Amino acid sequence: MNRSPLSVRSADGPRQQVCGWAGLACGVLALGLSLLPGWVAPLYDPPAKAIAQQAADWLGELKAKTIESLRTEPGRPQAAEPGNPWRDPRIALASLFLAFTALVLGIIAFVRHEDQRLVACAVALAAGAIAGAHFLTAVMVLAFAVLVGMLLARHQ
Repeated sequence: MNRSPLSVRSADGPRQQVCGWAGLACGVLALGLSLLPGWVAPLYDPPAKAIAQQAADWLGELKAKTIESLRTEPGRPQAAEPGNPWRDPRIALASLFLAFTALVLGIIAFVRHEDQRLVACAVALAAGAIAGAHFLTAVMVLAFAVLVGMLLARHQ
C-alpha cells in the first residue's frame, strides 16, 4: 500500500488529528492572551480625572516647563508612573507567537487532510488573536486562507 508520509493513520484506521487539535489549542491560548489584558488592564488603571482637571494639570506642567527652560537650570526629574503588569509587551508577543504557531499548525493540518473544521477553527482563532494586536495582518491572513482553500478545493 502506497501511503504518503503526510497521512497519519493509527492501527485502528481513523486518521489522527494531531496538528488540528494542537493548532486549536494554540489558537485558544493565543486568543485568550490577546483579549484578556484588554479586559483586565482597565481594572488596574487609576480612575480618570475630569477633563477640566486634566486641562488644569497640563497647563500647570506647561507653565513649569516654560519657567524651567527660561531659567536654564536642569529641572527636577519626572516621577515614573507605576507600570501596569497587564500592559507588558511580552504578553502581546506570546500571543502573537502562539497565533502564528496555530496558523502554521492549521496549514499543516490542511495539507495532511485532517478534519476541515479543526483547520478552519485553528486558522480563525489565530486570525482573531492576531487581530487583537494587528487588524490588517489578520485580514490578510484570512484572505490568504480563503484563497488557498479555494485553489486547493478546485484541484481535488
